[in-house]
Amino acid sequence: MKWALLAIGGLAAGVINGVAGGASAITFPLLLGLGLPPVTANTTNALGISSANIFALIPQRAKISRLYREYRFLILFSSIATSVGAICLLAFPAHVFEKVAPFLLMLASISLLVPIKPGKVALSRVKESWAIAFSGFYCGYFGPGQGVIVFATLMRSRSHKDLNAGKNLVVGVTNIFSNTIYILSGVIDWPSFSILFISSGLGGLLSGKIAHRAPVQFLRALVFAIGFGASIWLFIKYLF
Repeated sequence: MKWALLAIGGLAAGVINGVAGGASAITFPLLLGLGLPPVTANTTNALGISSANIFALIPQRAKISRLYREYRFLILFSSIATSVGAICLLAFPAHVFEKVAPFLLMLASISLLVPIKPGKVALSRVKESWAIAFSGFYCGYFGPGQGVIVFATLMRSRSHKDLNAGKNLVVGVTNIFSNTIYILSGVIDWPSFSILFISSGLGGLLSGKIAHRAPVQFLRALVFAIGFGASIWLFIKYLF
């Protein structure tokens, strides 16, 4: 039964992540509910969900070379920052993450309610780079909500054309670096990872085909409700 729940959660997260972002706020508490320790749940979730962004790019693979040239410096900054974040996650005691995780999950959930609109004045390249670097560090240390941060940043300074694909490329490449560190650390629940990777990958593949037709606001509201409720549960579990 628990594997079926994880497969369904991964499929839903893959679709939502590719379209709206933030769906890791669903699968992280799901892994906790299945009994994984917080740090293991976080690393397994990040590695398992990574396929969603990769597979979401398949229907748009003809654009990847052009998008990489456009975003290559942001990808570099994000990749360096995410490596630092992943090392911090693994270097500090697990109880530190347990205390911080409820706040981070609540922050990730609330971020889905922030309207994402083009800024009247575009971000400078320096400010954009710092914002993307922050999203990379956040990805390495926690993860859920990174796609929302990246999308909101890019929308203020980039053309709307192929913006969702650009977000998926930045997040997808960034995850490679943090996930490599997680794998080398040995803090991964491999059975859970396998199910999440396959199911979220299928969901990501579907999302690439329905990105322009999906009710994004509904998906974000769903992720918010689940993520916010799970953060309250974590507050009760680890702080009270």
